[in-house]
Amino acid sequence: MDAFADLEEPPSTITSVLANRWLTDGFKETALNTAVWSMLKAKRSMVQANGFMQHFYNVMSTLSPILAWGFLGPDRSLRGQCAVFRDQLLHLMRDMFSLTTVHYSSLEDLSDDILDSAKMTYQQLVEHFQASLASR
Repeated sequence: MDAFADLEEPPSTITSVLANRWLTDGFKETALNTAVWSMLKAKRSMVQANGFMQHFYNVMSTLSPILAWGFLGPDRSLRGQCAVFRDQLLHLMRDMFSLTTVHYSSLEDLSDDILDSAKMTYQQLVEHFQASLASR
């Protein structure tokens, strides 16, 4: 969630590079990827080796540059797709902590409800992206 907040107000160095008309989109994307990768490397160095967060940052090092370019880059269509992805993930996180959606009565109920919510979110994303591809 903090990554989505970071994208709302990126550092001024990033916005100045992205706003520079003299730079190619390829250069801007490379610069943004480098900045995101550096930030994740710094965060990864602060967590326990072979722990959950270490693995999480490994996955995020693949996803984050793509999402950052989608949100901050010039392609409006990609920005819209990334917004749908963000909204679905935030909805899933809200559901995971909602007392009306997820039952905390037992570990089994909790895990079943979270899995059901994740499956539903996945299905909604698949349907959206398939429809988006079909309309092209």
